[in-house]
Amino acid sequence: MTIRELSRRTFLKLIGAGVITLSFTRPSFSGEAVSSNFFDTKIGRERINLIKARQSGQYKDDKISREKFKLAASHENPMIKRFYSEFAHHPLSEVSEALLHTHYKARV
Repeated sequence: MTIRELSRRTFLKLIGAGVITLSFTRPSFSGEAVSSNFFDTKIGRERINLIKARQSGQYKDDKISREKFKLAASHENPMIKRFYSEFAHHPLSEVSEALLHTHYKARV
């Protein structure tokens, strides 16, 4: 039987069996003691520290923009206001959509 000949039901059964099998195995990261929680591993703790550092930096930037520039929200930014008044006319216009927004592209 080839992959193309598998029915949807058979495919789901095989995937389910694989998931069940993998759930009984516990991978080890860098020889550490095995834990059921990713964030208890060395890599997980490093990831948490990076997330905390990024959050801290973003909060500091937000505080500076609120206190120094008196901006509480991005739509109050004078440059953004000027962009819309002189060029894009209003949010969600064709111009602003084309220039400011990203588009999803499915990758196989």
